[in-house]
Amino acid sequence: MKVIFLIDSLEGYGAEKSIVQIALHMEQVTPVFIHLYKGDKLKSSLELRGIQVYSLELVSEFRFKEAINSIIPIINKEKPEIIHSTLFRADLVARKLKQSFPHIILVGSFVSNSYGVNRYKQLPFISRIKLFSTQLRDRMTASKVDFFVCNSKAIKKSNIRALGISGNKVKVIYRGRRFEDYLPSTKAFNLLKKEFNLEEHQVFLNVSRLHKGKGQLDLLNAFKVLNAQNPNTVLFIAGEGSFRMELEDLINSLSLENNVFLLGYREDIPELLAISDYFVFTSYFEGLPGALIEAIISKTPSIVSDIPENRECFLENGALFYKSGNILELSKKMEEALIINNWQEKVNASYKYAEENFDIAKVSLQYENFYKEIISGSK
Repeated sequence: MKVIFLIDSLEGYGAEKSIVQIALHMEQVTPVFIHLYKGDKLKSSLELRGIQVYSLELVSEFRFKEAINSIIPIINKEKPEIIHSTLFRADLVARKLKQSFPHIILVGSFVSNSYGVNRYKQLPFISRIKLFSTQLRDRMTASKVDFFVCNSKAIKKSNIRALGISGNKVKVIYRGRRFEDYLPSTKAFNLLKKEFNLEEHQVFLNVSRLHKGKGQLDLLNAFKVLNAQNPNTVLFIAGEGSFRMELEDLINSLSLENNVFLLGYREDIPELLAISDYFVFTSYFEGLPGALIEAIISKTPSIVSDIPENRECFLENGALFYKSGNILELSKKMEEALIINNWQEKVNASYKYAEENFDIAKVSLQYENFYKEIISGSK
């Protein structure tokens, strides 16, 4: 059984990281990857496992005809039973390809609450119009997709409403992680502790793309309140993105240069989690957040925005929740985190829940079983 995974890029964030990890653990499926645009941090990990990767590296994001002309020979060569697309531009390309390959099962992905109320709320008017235009384009072509895989129940509910599709076409399979990857290297841990001189500090960590919707402006403002009362606190933000300049400007204007560190894209997330006392996740909308799952696996106490996508990662009282966008409440929850005395109970329960739901081997097997079902026609 061969599946072509069509994706925008292999740059290394959220959806890209998750689908690559799933493919690496497949035993009954032969995965093949095609990525449309530049960004291939994850390519080597696939090729080391003998997985074929086609890098189109298209320059223009919307030259779909060029993409299709490049992909058709690959499909003719690889002869997959399934094409599984992930992220919006790859989805649109895959839906156009369906016209040329109607016999190949097309699976789409729901990886984010793209058209939820929370996303619309945090956008200016013109951006809302653009997002609604994207939603209409998505909705008009979604009927060409045979099935969808969705990474959370909350996302399924939101997207079937936004795109007007039947819930029977959508299979919920959580994101997964390899738990042993989050056992930090002792050497790397000690080097980080020494590098940042953290012996007398309480460390808060955020791992996310630098993007307005990730709520990092709220985080900086809340941290300013916390740090004024607790000067031994520091905040690390690991990730890269288009919002870096805005964050740098706010850090400077709040005089937090000695307490907040933008770390950029990092490969040592397990070590960063190990040196951190708390994980803080401030998104306005998400998919099922892989970074949050990684914090749970690392048993790092978490303060998170109270959105359905984040709630789904925990049992009822597994974290401290605050209303997204409420800076004062966020600062209070960060303050509460410093004095709460039952964190061990919370993180142990959350870890057990993660073992049952987010183990990568179990997740990959669910994908393989789903593919077998739709090929056999039993789905």
